[in-house]
Amino acid sequence: MFQHRVQEYMATTNTPTAKAKADIDFENELWNAANELRGAVAENQYKDYVLSLLFVKHLSERYELRKQEIQQDFANPESDYYNIEAHQQAEVLEDELEYQVKNVYRLPREATWEYLRENAEQDDIKVKVDQAFVLLDELLAKRNPDYKGVLEPIFVKSQLSPTQVAGLINLFSKEKFSEINNPESDIYGRVYEYYIGKFAMAEGSGAGQFFTPGSVVRLLVEMLEPLKGRIMDLACGSGGMFVQSLKFLQAHGGDKNDISIYGQERYEGTLRLCKMNLLLRNLSFDVKLGDSLLQDRFSDLKADYALMNPPFNISNWHPELLPDNDPRLFGSKDTFTTPGNANYMWFQTLWHHLSERGTAGVGWPTAP
Repeated sequence: MFQHRVQEYMATTNTPTAKAKADIDFENELWNAANELRGAVAENQYKDYVLSLLFVKHLSERYELRKQEIQQDFANPESDYYNIEAHQQAEVLEDELEYQVKNVYRLPREATWEYLRENAEQDDIKVKVDQAFVLLDELLAKRNPDYKGVLEPIFVKSQLSPTQVAGLINLFSKEKFSEINNPESDIYGRVYEYYIGKFAMAEGSGAGQFFTPGSVVRLLVEMLEPLKGRIMDLACGSGGMFVQSLKFLQAHGGDKNDISIYGQERYEGTLRLCKMNLLLRNLSFDVKLGDSLLQDRFSDLKADYALMNPPFNISNWHPELLPDNDPRLFGSKDTFTTPGNANYMWFQTLWHHLSERGTAGVGWPTAP
């Protein structure tokens, strides 16, 4: 069933309309990246290695772009920094606020893509990649504690050889993967979606924890038209509902500052993918870890839009752990919960979190 849904998604992304967007064809390169991992990494873990590396490249290129902008200001007569002394220029380039104002992170050299590329052929490249991950994770957490853990050092403990890691770095150093050279192509976002979709099949029936077919996501978003307000997904997976909401907003001339994003996800690894996905899009968000049925992390939230594809027909979900006065329940706990199926609890949770004028788009197998 799920494989059929994934195949349907892949078919829709290969329509002429979708291809029109793909001004840069990098599918062969992405498949080559998978080949670099084959045999050393389980297929359902490809995304963790590839997307983490590309996330580093994204942060690094944004840093380089902002650095170039600042340097151009030194020669711009209309800039406050025009013709300042060399030592003042160095101070400005080292000022974290100069980057933060554009939602960019000032990176130490050891955490830049340039450094990894220059050292790709070194025997200790796996160590250098993990060190870059640690440095970047610390920078992210310093800016926002909720970003802690987005990048996890996974290369040293992997079975990947230094040659394989070098192959990945060299592959993604190609010009077609550069945001600087292709500023309008949404390179990293599209690569992210490719890997999430393409390799969801490797997860089998468990893939639904992070992936909902794009055709389903687009349908729900276009039905709700989330142009302004609070958007909620309490089974947010890798954040596809939020990203599609942003695309809809941009397609209709909206401002992403007019939406607020709230999500909850049960699985830590999937939440990490979600945070990377949203950070790639420069979206502000509040997504939390926890079982939405038993640990409602947004108890006071009233959303204008709810977009969800919750796990269906969960049994033995332990409703006995709910407090008797849980505000989401329509009545007594004994009457409105059953250990045999959590669908109705999802429905009650959804209803509780909608504002008075809120609307919901939900993937559901049957009526609750």
